[in-house]
Amino acid sequence: MEDQIERMDAIAEDHDVGGGGGGTGGQRKICLEPERIDDGDFVRICSAVGGFDGELGVVLEPLLERFRGDGVVERGQVLREVIEEVLARVDDFGTLERYIWLLQFSCGLCLLRDLPVGLSFEINKVTRSVANLDTEEYQFDPLMIHTIAKSLSEDIPLKGMNLVHVIKKLAVLNQKLFSYVSIAMIFAGIRHYVRPDEPIRMYRLYGLPEVLDLLETLKTDHLQQKALDIQRIFIVLKLLSCYQNVAILRYSQDPRPDIEEQHRCFGEFFRFREEQKRKYLRFLSLALEVVKRMSGRVDHFDRLADNEDFMLVVELLELDMIPLVKDDLGEEE
Repeated sequence: MEDQIERMDAIAEDHDVGGGGGGTGGQRKICLEPERIDDGDFVRICSAVGGFDGELGVVLEPLLERFRGDGVVERGQVLREVIEEVLARVDDFGTLERYIWLLQFSCGLCLLRDLPVGLSFEINKVTRSVANLDTEEYQFDPLMIHTIAKSLSEDIPLKGMNLVHVIKKLAVLNQKLFSYVSIAMIFAGIRHYVRPDEPIRMYRLYGLPEVLDLLETLKTDHLQQKALDIQRIFIVLKLLSCYQNVAILRYSQDPRPDIEEQHRCFGEFFRFREEQKRKYLRFLSLALEVVKRMSGRVDHFDRLADNEDFMLVVELLELDMIPLVKDDLGEEE
């Protein structure tokens, strides 16, 4: 890794810190918060086939018309009524089409811009209700994983920090189907940023060997460029951090029989050999050194503080990602 870092020095010396990756005139490019969706997008999600039919559709149509009104109080009250009507029928979402609608509805709630105060409990209740539905019949079916992940990613649609936000919401519940769909969306997102010319034909699970191959592409095509696209690097690392938490750190220490029992045909995607984790850690360490050099920092943090974008990437790697992998490997800081 040291040889790779040394080869970056020549690039770093030529890099324009003020304009190469951190934003023109010091303006920050990286956004830490979800971009959110507006009321029109939320109504479109609610009006999709699967939920907006039958009795629920009849009930929701006038509510959604009121929801698009201008009154803040009215908007919050209508949203509560919409949630109540959906929760009252949550057991009716037994088909895949209806399940996808309910999951999209849940994600739409999580992303809604200017959410009325006091609705967090109701929204979390919707998400938990989706997680509690019986998905045994399709949670181990690759085609179902593809269908659900594709519908969330492309129909809502999800990208940038919206994608990261939804993945975190799903993954924290530690439900198998949510985990599988999250991983499929993570790597569709990473492929979009790392290999933008390649269409996403299949939303699927990835094992760590394939992840390492993707990271090699990222290193070659992005980290070694003079004009480092810091915003792209940040999103990829945020998605990678989600994968690290939902897969590597969650299952890394589980014995193989437990992995096979839990994940059945997907067991291979949750087996992590030590040498693979060390290679993954080396990539994170390399990325950290490259970003530090690109930012103009060699031995001090004072120059780094002048560029918030680079500082955010350094903090993500140095504080959130690398220490957790080292801890998993039993390494001391």
